[in-house]
Amino acid sequence: MNGKKWLSVVVLIVVVGFIGFSIWNSSQDEPNTTVRAADVVTDDVREVIASNGTIVPSASQEVLGQGIVTDVNVTVGDTVEEGDTLVTYLDGTTYTANFNGTVTEMNVAEEEPDNNAQQGQSSIVLADLDNLEVTIQLSRSDATLVSVDQPVVLTYANEEYQGKVSSIDPVATQEQSQVGSSTSLGAVVTFDEKPEGLIAGFEIDADITVASADQVLVVPIEAINYDDDNQPYVYTVVDQQAQKIAVETGIQSNTTIEITEGLSEGDQVILSPGDEISQDVQVVIED
Repeated sequence: MNGKKWLSVVVLIVVVGFIGFSIWNSSQDEPNTTVRAADVVTDDVREVIASNGTIVPSASQEVLGQGIVTDVNVTVGDTVEEGDTLVTYLDGTTYTANFNGTVTEMNVAEEEPDNNAQQGQSSIVLADLDNLEVTIQLSRSDATLVSVDQPVVLTYANEEYQGKVSSIDPVATQEQSQVGSSTSLGAVVTFDEKPEGLIAGFEIDADITVASADQVLVVPIEAINYDDDNQPYVYTVVDQQAQKIAVETGIQSNTTIEITEGLSEGDQVILSPGDEISQDVQVVIED
């Protein structure tokens, strides 16, 4: 082989080597992707339905009289005992209190005809304001999850009260409004202890615990992703690389979700991974 051919071979080797080194060096200089991560931990998790309800008396009595009123024995705000006379009519009909309570509405007067029935309202309303409960309306999706005796946290003016679902209506009802109609299922929540400082008629927040699990593996909700088949997966960090792991999930709270298969306590999962995260991508966990 003459000198020119040797020179050509040497030049070719140098060029190929330079190109190879440049490609290798470029891959080495490629910056790592910074990610946020969280540890897989063991914790309690509660799945909650957030609703709001109305504080109402536990018992109420509506007097629906008719005819000329001869005697009215109470006024709005009066407290009465069971059996006390409320109102008497000319024909001798007398209405008495069915329980100890407070008169909250009065629409009759002595020597005046009682026409309230024709107007669609009560003559007198009596309520048990010493024993309050909460009525709530459940959507179709929520109604499938709620059952009697589930615990409820009630919040009113930054005060929390403990309660439970005590009854659920057997059928849903439809209500008409200016924007259309809506269908909901009524339920009642009772307080575990007699509440103080509540006023009937006001709204109150009600968080119903529909499922719970104690000391299970959980991750932040933002760690969960779903593939095209709607199957959940996460990215874990192993040796500074992203690893795609299929998982099975259980119940979830507002912030965490139970992991029933696929992860172990102490694993690190990437939070809110973007499109730049894929299998084996080099990553650095944000401090």
